[in-house]
Amino acid sequence: MAIDGRDARWAEHRVTRRRELVDHAMRAIHRHGANVGMDEIAAQAGTSKTVIYRHFGDRAGLYAAIGEAVHDRILSEVTLALEHSDPSDLGRLTADLAEAYLALVERDPSLYRFLMSPPLGVSAQDPAGRVPTVLGDRLEAVLAARLAVAGQDPAPAATWGHGLVGFIRAAADRWMDSDPRPPRGVVVDHITSLFAPAFSAGFTTVPTKEYR
Repeated sequence: MAIDGRDARWAEHRVTRRRELVDHAMRAIHRHGANVGMDEIAAQAGTSKTVIYRHFGDRAGLYAAIGEAVHDRILSEVTLALEHSDPSDLGRLTADLAEAYLALVERDPSLYRFLMSPPLGVSAQDPAGRVPTVLGDRLEAVLAARLAVAGQDPAPAATWGHGLVGFIRAAADRWMDSDPRPPRGVVVDHITSLFAPAFSAGFTTVPTKEYR
């Protein structure tokens, strides 16, 4: 069945308008802080709350759209850091991953705190979408390849990869709540000083026993 040209243009307009409203919402968060209200978001967008609700349903819908936008940004920037890191140097890989994630958090702390404070009925378990899972999967693949090259069982790569990503995220949460907040490089060094020798030791003592 042919798609009416007007319907296609309207659908494209709605996608564009939603993207614009999300951009305005993120600017409002940056300007007013994590506790920004819908009135302030509407004012930033030069529209009414009714229009925002028409596009997103409610505050939870807007929150989800912002989370998706931030998710895409984190994935693209942190994945780029992983791609440019030397997979043979696991200490450098750890530092690059931690540096990229913490830099994003530090760049806009209000937006990060907004994502960590979802509306009622919305889970805060993963406010940035599937970021930790995707990053964990990619790091798992890197570690599995390194274990295979070393002639060792790649099974621990899943635990190590997802564990490191979760650790970095938890460290970032704690870092953002610190007062005074230590320099980002100090936290990156703390993470690297723990995981670099741990990876080095792990690669020489990978267990081969099957657990039932």
